Amino acid sequence: MKNPSFFTSTMIRCGVIMFTLAVLISCKDSQTGDGQLPGQQVRSWDEERAQREQQQATYIKDTTIKRIETDGETRTPWYSNQLGYEWFKAYPLAFNGVPFVLLRAVIEVYPDIWEGEGSLGKLGFGPHPDDYDPESGKLLPPEQRHPLPYGFFTVPDTDVPEDSRTDNVFFSCSACHTGRVYVKDRVRHFIGAPNSEIDAQAYAKLLYQTGKKLIKVNSDPSKIEVNSDEVAKIATFLQSKVEADPTWFYGGKTPEQRLANAERAKIQVARILSRMEDAAQILISSAKKTELMYLALASKLMYTDKNGQKAPDVFGPRPGRMDAFGIAAGLVALHAKRDSFFARLPDDHPFFAGLENLSKEERIKQAGERLFKTAAEWMPHDPGASDIKSLWFSRDHGFANWDSNQAPEARVLASGVSSVGDPSKVNVRIHEAMNPFINDLPPAPYPFTVDLNLAAKGKPLFEQQCASACHFSQNKKVYKVGTDMNRATQITPTARLGLLELTREACELYVEKEDGSDWCLPKRGSRAADDEAYFITPRGDESGYKADVLHGIWAQAPYLHNGSVPTLWHLFRPAERPAKFIRGNIRYDEEKVGFIWDKAPALDEYGPGDTVHFAEHDTTLRGNSNAGHTYGSEWNDDQVRAVIEYMKTL
Repeated sequence: MKNPSFFTSTMIRCGVIMFTLAVLISCKDSQTGDGQLPGQQVRSWDEERAQREQQQATYIKDTTIKRIETDGETRTPWYSNQLGYEWFKAYPLAFNGVPFVLLRAVIEVYPDIWEGEGSLGKLGFGPHPDDYDPESGKLLPPEQRHPLPYGFFTVPDTDVPEDSRTDNVFFSCSACHTGRVYVKDRVRHFIGAPNSEIDAQAYAKLLYQTGKKLIKVNSDPSKIEVNSDEVAKIATFLQSKVEADPTWFYGGKTPEQRLANAERAKIQVARILSRMEDAAQILISSAKKTELMYLALASKLMYTDKNGQKAPDVFGPRPGRMDAFGIAAGLVALHAKRDSFFARLPDDHPFFAGLENLSKEERIKQAGERLFKTAAEWMPHDPGASDIKSLWFSRDHGFANWDSNQAPEARVLASGVSSVGDPSKVNVRIHEAMNPFINDLPPAPYPFTVDLNLAAKGKPLFEQQCASACHFSQNKKVYKVGTDMNRATQITPTARLGLLELTREACELYVEKEDGSDWCLPKRGSRAADDEAYFITPRGDESGYKADVLHGIWAQAPYLHNGSVPTLWHLFRPAERPAKFIRGNIRYDEEKVGFIWDKAPALDEYGPGDTVHFAEHDTTLRGNSNAGHTYGSEWNDDQVRAVIEYMKTL
């Protein structure tokens, strides 16, 4: 494999961008009132929900070719909602990744690390929607399911010869934004909702531990040696498995599919066996990068106890949350060692300040050394994990991310770059379709009962004190409302420059290679102005969090930017917010509106063989505070219940 740096990606973020496979909800709940929703005739919630479900289904199936903002006047239109959905759902963000058959093997060879087959599901990566029988709602037999959980897909690295390409595992947009909710004894999937279970940083830990297994103990730290015995163990497993049961690798729903996939497995295993030590180096390289970013930098700078307050573990667990920008800052330190990164920068770039009189070669060398050696000064010093956001009607959001630190035109590509880690391996093409897809993606309706009479009573209070005050379309302000500020202040000026240049590099490499659309290059008239599109200049003392329009707010529990408040009831009743609660449950608390928070799910909670991943959220840890946003605490209980009932309909 070329350039195994690929998997820095997995360690950083899943991404961070975009999201979620649809399973339409056909349940027929009863409703308890005949109130009126804004702009609608009097109807039951069953009717309203069915119409909204159909609206989303029609949207994602629409094959109409339409012109989008990045097409320009002369380009032939090519985008359709259906294409955007397919790229969102099943196209990996990167061309690199762990070879599929190698990942399958190490999960089995190292049960002490991976806990055996299905362990990816135990990290919040759930089954595919079509792995469930449509009649019973139960999971199909294992051999008929996808070999990887939903959100993981394979793509070959096109930079290697065709006869040696491997299927490499990486995330699609849907991994982080496929919401699962247990409704009427069935697991339902919601396109565009946050994945409240996914634990990307814990996945990084497993890959790190696996890579460390493959390093020869007591080898010279300056020269990493491969542990041949461990590599042989993996090779033996691959060889025996492909001979005894080749269908195990890829599976297939029909005999014909299983037969074809068995042949595919034989080819893929043969390619890995022909260069086992190179394959092992992929995991070793990943482990070394993780060791630098997570352990040498993040855990020593950010994930430390401070002022008597304990820090969370750098690897988690943290279902549905990730320290995306904090860990991503470590990418800049990694790429400081790469001369080609600096070679693309203009001579007057801030990274070259004070080095102007040196030759270009020496200037690049010293700039890289300086950036790496000063990482402790410019990297974040506080953990700032935050919840994955929903994508519904993204057109209404003035800027991207919790703190509005990116302009709309750069939001998806920047997220992809920080997920992938290697600018040369980002699947830039698919990101062009993501902006138009999420801009108009309708939200999934609340799948349970709604008292429309009560909702009608809550509507005026919500509109007067919530929607008109802060939560309105295109609100570009950020606010300080007493919530934990770690996430808002994470990105320093130096980290911002590094991350935006990595994003620019990914775009420039794509334009040079494809000789096609330059959609990913902001066109604001100057490099400095374009920088503001990629990443807005840190606000310092003016930092805060934005107030989005609350489309589908029911699915975005737990609440606040760091997911520290389990339900809407607790949001409006600060004194009742629990100091500790369970995250990762997909059963729903219909009374308080949020996921079940006061007990952990049982191992068979969602049916035999389904995934269960949960963890305790401790609000006393650094970055986890549940303080702030006390709006509505002055309302009486009846008013709170009415407002919450209305918020179910958003």
